[in-house]
Amino acid sequence: MLSTLPSELGVDKARRRWRRGGGIAAVLFAAVVVVAAFNLLGVKTSTATSRLSDGTTVEVRYGLITRPGLATPWTVTVHRPGGFDAPITIRTDSSYLAMFDENGLDPDPASATSDRDDVIWEFDPPPGDTLVVTFDARIEPGVQWGEDGRTVVDLGDVQGEVAYHTWVLP
Repeated sequence: MLSTLPSELGVDKARRRWRRGGGIAAVLFAAVVVVAAFNLLGVKTSTATSRLSDGTTVEVRYGLITRPGLATPWTVTVHRPGGFDAPITIRTDSSYLAMFDENGLDPDPASATSDRDDVIWEFDPPPGDTLVVTFDARIEPGVQWGEDGRTVVDLGDVQGEVAYHTWVLP
């Protein structure tokens, strides 16, 4: 019988190499299972907040760490004590939003446009003192590494900016 082993490598040595390689593969597989069991491969969220001079709070909840194909939150909450008396304009980097496969925006803006850098939504004043805008989307399958984001909220008399970054892991 002809052996496919190189002549300088004996059967025992080849078996030891195979076992060592199999052991390394088993350890790597176990590590992936443990990481997945503790949900360390899923979406992790964070919140970036800005407080404006008039007491208004702008909060962006976003995916801090995510992976392609996963639903990833992006929500802007504007809370203004006493309520709103004018439309609310929200500007966000179009390059950040380009990472997403959008399913919807809630509520619908009164108007929407874009310029070279930003997507611009204008919302009618909501009843009460809080506007919550939810972007229903998932990360595009081909996106890797992530993107910086910046959201500017303009209330006419005051303006606030929030910056954040979403990491997209392979």
